[in-house]
Amino acid sequence: MAVRSGIGRTTRRVLGFGLLAVAATGCFWRDPLDPHGALNHRVVGDLGDAEQMAKGREAYDRARGRVSNVQAGMSVAEVETAMQAIVVAQGRGDAGDKDGPRRKFVEGLLCRYEPVPLRQRWLFGYDEGGVELVGFVLEFSREDADSDRWTVHSIDRHPTDDCPE
Repeated sequence: MAVRSGIGRTTRRVLGFGLLAVAATGCFWRDPLDPHGALNHRVVGDLGDAEQMAKGREAYDRARGRVSNVQAGMSVAEVETAMQAIVVAQGRGDAGDKDGPRRKFVEGLLCRYEPVPLRQRWLFGYDEGGVELVGFVLEFSREDADSDRWTVHSIDRHPTDDCPE
């Protein structure tokens, strides 16, 4: 009997420590659009309307005020948090209606592109009647072309490039 209760106690301890480790690391469930759990979430009627609002002049003005929170070396998730990205779910508007299509928007972000495999540029500005005006650019870099670990390399406050067609 003594052996049996010892095994049970050990099993409970191992399971307890395992659950504690999972809880401490936050591995139960993470939103792939908000891995740090730091972004604002909203339900909207139409994702297309939300995208147009995120590319408007007011959205760009808010982004321009937030770019001072971005520092060299930040990860993409840290930049999205600093720029107060929004996770939007399409639904009827009630709080429980989050099962529809979802997207993440960074206000003022017109486009992202990779001029070379180790660099990525995020162009911020606004779309005015089909004409995109670029105000600043966040440039990211990575060490390896197979890596997804992008970090802020620089902030270009006087860009000369436009979104590629």
